[in-house]
Amino acid sequence: MNFDQMRNIDLKKELKNRGLKGYSSLKKAELIEYLSTGIHSLKNTNESIEIVKDKIHEPFSEDTEYSTTLLSKTYKKLPINQILSGDCLQILPTFPDGVFDCCITDPPFNMSKKKGLGWAFSSHVTMQEQWDIFSKDDYFQFSVDWIREVLRVLKTNGNLFIFGSFHCIFTIGFILQNLFDRRIISQLVWYKPNAQPNITCRMFTESTEFIIWAVNNESKKAKNWTFNYETMKGMNSDKQMRNMWEIPLTLRSERKHGKHPSQKPVAVVNRIMLAGTNEGDLILDPFSGSGTTAVVADQHNRKWIMIEKDDTYNQIAQMRIDELSNRLFEENLIKSQNLISHGSYVG
Repeated sequence: MNFDQMRNIDLKKELKNRGLKGYSSLKKAELIEYLSTGIHSLKNTNESIEIVKDKIHEPFSEDTEYSTTLLSKTYKKLPINQILSGDCLQILPTFPDGVFDCCITDPPFNMSKKKGLGWAFSSHVTMQEQWDIFSKDDYFQFSVDWIREVLRVLKTNGNLFIFGSFHCIFTIGFILQNLFDRRIISQLVWYKPNAQPNITCRMFTESTEFIIWAVNNESKKAKNWTFNYETMKGMNSDKQMRNMWEIPLTLRSERKHGKHPSQKPVAVVNRIMLAGTNEGDLILDPFSGSGTTAVVADQHNRKWIMIEKDDTYNQIAQMRIDELSNRLFEENLIKSQNLISHGSYVG
């Protein structure tokens, strides 16, 4: 589609068809930019927006690290290694452009039902989460909105890993490829050998989830994205890592502080983290749930910012993070004591 040969009215119609908003005052060049990138030129102004304090879920530890970044000729502080309590569509616009190295996230799948999903031979009801219920059009617009903001705050050629099932993964893939022209590197398949039985008994047992791996750049321009090939090969008996991973459902030990209905296993996120990020990278998860992304990031010396609007899940996440922090502290203390006892510690 050649946007340069289109009239302004036709460009605006195309924007409307794609579910994009706020184009009425844009000039032709700006309309073309909006269509080409999905980024609203006038919304990337020099206005600095403070994060609302009551939207932040303060961590229990006072030892908080901050990283400065240049925005509008002033230095702003990012809430490094903190969980922000609130709607990601309200919080993400407060971040400057291009500050995150990678985004790993598990957004709503839009698979829940108001009356829940019931078993054919049982009174048990599941998948009744209000945050996972959208109309078809609302879900599309919601997906466009959060993906646009994530692409804005990601660095050029930064990695984006998005979990999904057949309920949503095709919508998300369409948005990434057709609306934002982002390079999709691979579709990863997580196979669950111990998946729950099919609850309707009218189809095959759903035993997989998908992870779209995309790069934040136009398809023809994407380059130099992070992929730690040798690390993946080493984790796979010195053979090339394939894109289908057989990993059981989340362990009970990972749910001991509380349950999230779609909590991902540490083993899955661990593999993504080691494949697509490096030590010191800043990781974003705008739908952080029970905090698995943060837990894995801490284990591998990555920095992170989590966003989640449900404070119950935030409390679970913080307990998991605190538990890991205490364990790592004790392990480091034991290592230091061992070094001292063997006379190899240099103070």
